[in-house]
Amino acid sequence: MALTPDEIAGLQELILSIYGPISEELLQDLCRCIAETGQITSSDEYKLLLAQSLAGADDVIEETLRRQTQLTDDAVKELMQWAASKTVPLEENESLQNIAEAYVKVTRKEVAYVLGNLAAADVDGKVYPIKDIYRRTMDYVFRQVSSGAKTPEEAVRRATLRLWQRGIRTIERSDGRSFSVEYMAQRAIMAKMGEMTTAINEKHHDEGGCDGWEISAHSACAPDHEPIQGRQYSDEDYKALNSRLKRRIGTLSCKHIAWPIKLGVDSPQWTEEQLAQMAQENAEGITYEGRHYTQYEATQQQKALENSIRQCKDRIAAARAEGKLGSGELRSSQIMLRQLNAEYKRFSAAAGLPTAPERLRAAGLSRALKSDGTLEMPQPTGSLKRSDGTLDIDTAQRRHLEYLETLTSAPERVKMYLDYYNKTNPTEYRVDTDLNSTFAYSESEDVILYNPKAKGFDSVDFDNVALHEVAHRIDMLNIRSGENHKFRDAIESAMKTVPKYLEALQLAAERSDSSAFHDILDALSDGLLETKYSHGKEYWTSDKRNRALEIFAELFALEAQNRQELKIVKAAWPELWDAYKSLF
Repeated sequence: MALTPDEIAGLQELILSIYGPISEELLQDLCRCIAETGQITSSDEYKLLLAQSLAGADDVIEETLRRQTQLTDDAVKELMQWAASKTVPLEENESLQNIAEAYVKVTRKEVAYVLGNLAAADVDGKVYPIKDIYRRTMDYVFRQVSSGAKTPEEAVRRATLRLWQRGIRTIERSDGRSFSVEYMAQRAIMAKMGEMTTAINEKHHDEGGCDGWEISAHSACAPDHEPIQGRQYSDEDYKALNSRLKRRIGTLSCKHIAWPIKLGVDSPQWTEEQLAQMAQENAEGITYEGRHYTQYEATQQQKALENSIRQCKDRIAAARAEGKLGSGELRSSQIMLRQLNAEYKRFSAAAGLPTAPERLRAAGLSRALKSDGTLEMPQPTGSLKRSDGTLDIDTAQRRHLEYLETLTSAPERVKMYLDYYNKTNPTEYRVDTDLNSTFAYSESEDVILYNPKAKGFDSVDFDNVALHEVAHRIDMLNIRSGENHKFRDAIESAMKTVPKYLEALQLAAERSDSSAFHDILDALSDGLLETKYSHGKEYWTSDKRNRALEIFAELFALEAQNRQELKIVKAAWPELWDAYKSLF
């Protein structure tokens, strides 16, 4: 169990999203003060404006940092605990819980440093603390305009040029260099998260009697990591290898992690043939508008476009704050943003790369950052319980509706059913302590029953289980998949193919954290595959409809969430997929 490449990419994107607003707010305030300076030629008026602006800047910076720090504290806790749980189950291991809690504290301090050292670029391109930039840029504009050296428009444009080009920055403590605040926050959080997951894995390594490590593998790998990815190393060899690398494995500066193994016992996740094929596909890459890109180079080009889009948004924020003086710049920047977004979509599609929102969805993080800037990571059901053990259904369903709004890639037929059974005719929830599972849809009562005393109840993700049980309700009241002979026959045919591809399917199961996908594999393999989530063989044989009912609900959930595992289902069992679609 470990963070997947998709999850690491999603985390990196989420952190950039969390820290983007601070740049926009401070840029707008800075540029507003600069624009006001451009309209003043009297020295006395300027002194008054400067005093007022600097006093106002204190308030703006303080309030911006207060809100950002509060969001940071919440974000760091949620993200670090989420990453820790993805590494090794922590519930019954107090020492691992203590490691995670310690890293939450140290990461908060790291990000507090980032936010406490905000800076920006002056007209000369040099970086100074943010408060100094107010005075320096306003002084520059006043001197240029009052002396007649430049028009107000020219002076304001010159003063804001470096600001929107370089954004709000943080000065590096070690060598004095500066980086964008979003990048520095991302680097700080991902670095500490990497240290935390490494510490947890090392403890797991020692307690499990392991003597080696396996490095994960992913497509579009950077040249420095491609020769080593996907391979196993002894403790000594891994330590020597990692110490030589400029970008160490486990720092999460890339998508690689390493997990503990027993050499000669644990089989590699990837064969040499698969790794060679991955390297070949990387080298083949794509040709776009006459230029060849390896897959890795394509990811770097995509990142460059994303940076240009962020820079253009900063430019728009600056131009808006400049008012009339920036009206021409605002219009041209808005046109540029549309062009950049169009090029970004074209290039990403041509390269077969997921866009930023798609990376968030693939990592299961699309609902983490809400439109109001607050963070809402996946909520375990235990966090929704009242003191009497029952669920706070109003809160649970309100959050679930917010979650459903993030499923923008779901097919319209799926959205239609979800809207109807969550808004028009919302599903009722009722506690039942005699239930032998955590949740179950009751067809006879048309309610979702839940047992807060059932084993594992507190750790269940409410949004996932609600999606699954509502799919059962949709099926029972509208689809009737268990009575559809075409669908059931397609399931029987799919089951016959499983033994032929058992090894490949087992590998797919190990690489997926989707309970829906695991349940489908369990149903089709009749227990032959080892999966993390299953109903058990007795359940599949107790009622001939059960296999159809569960596979329908899980396919519905995979479609709603636009999970990558759907590609496996479609490729492995096209008849089953066609039969599923024909049910609607």
